[in-house]
Amino acid sequence: MQPIDKFQWSNDINKEKDLLEYISILEELYIPDFDYDTDNPHYYYERIEESKVSAKEWERLCNQPAHLNVSETLQIFGNRYNKGLITEHFNYANYMKHELIQRFISELDLDTDKFWMLLLFVYDYSYHYYMEGTDIGESPNEQLLQFTKTIILNAESFDEKDGTTFTKPVTLKICVKGERDIIIDNPTAIHYIADSTFKMMQQDDLGNIGIMSHKRRLETSTSTKDSPFITFFAKMFLDFFNTQPQVVNKRRKGANYSQKETDLVCQLIAFTKLSKKKCWERTENDTLKAFLKQYKDFEPNTINSVYPSFRM
Repeated sequence: MQPIDKFQWSNDINKEKDLLEYISILEELYIPDFDYDTDNPHYYYERIEESKVSAKEWERLCNQPAHLNVSETLQIFGNRYNKGLITEHFNYANYMKHELIQRFISELDLDTDKFWMLLLFVYDYSYHYYMEGTDIGESPNEQLLQFTKTIILNAESFDEKDGTTFTKPVTLKICVKGERDIIIDNPTAIHYIADSTFKMMQQDDLGNIGIMSHKRRLETSTSTKDSPFITFFAKMFLDFFNTQPQVVNKRRKGANYSQKETDLVCQLIAFTKLSKKKCWERTENDTLKAFLKQYKDFEPNTINSVYPSFRM
């Protein structure tokens, strides 16, 4: 039997939010809300202007139910939990029967049911970020930088008599649907466009203009390899442990995490079948440590396809 059958966000909302306490803690680290006032009754609401989103997204936002003091992340998680969309390879009954997992949770003074909810969230969030994440296109600022720098660095010389000389030939082709293509192949014209654009970008401080740094959400999805996915899954738990004083206090002086923490995470990797390799089932192994070192700075070229993301 699950800790809760369905999230209703009504009479038992405080009890439901308490059950999701660990998720809320991790949410603040990975999907933070900005510029809110804790005395405001709309503390958990995300303010979105119609002009800042597509017509399709605005319609979706207007039609979704609003639950006071419940963040968008928790609402999405609750809805997916209610529909049984999260667990596929593991369940609550087996989680409770898993002796090592339950032992480590107890030794770290964590709440079993809250941790189950955290496990569901971390699995769901990391999977739809790394394995089924939505591809993102370059931002306007990135595309303009790539264009201008490529042209400027290719300019061998310029003088008022002969104009621009390129190291390699360059042609610009502008395609407007239903119209004839426009071909720009004059080196001086191309150089002028790039140089003027670059100067204007610096003048306007383009990197600090929100829309110019906004990446496009594409209609495609690209999976990353299992190893970075497993590492991110593990890192989410280790980041959560850092928020728990009773866990931090059990670490050796100067240690980033304890053996119990890494052993628990390894057991979770095996339990959720993120990997079928037997090494994850062993305690006191160095596999996770090696993964954390190798993929320390890894970033996928995707954003989460289910949960909010501020990487855009």
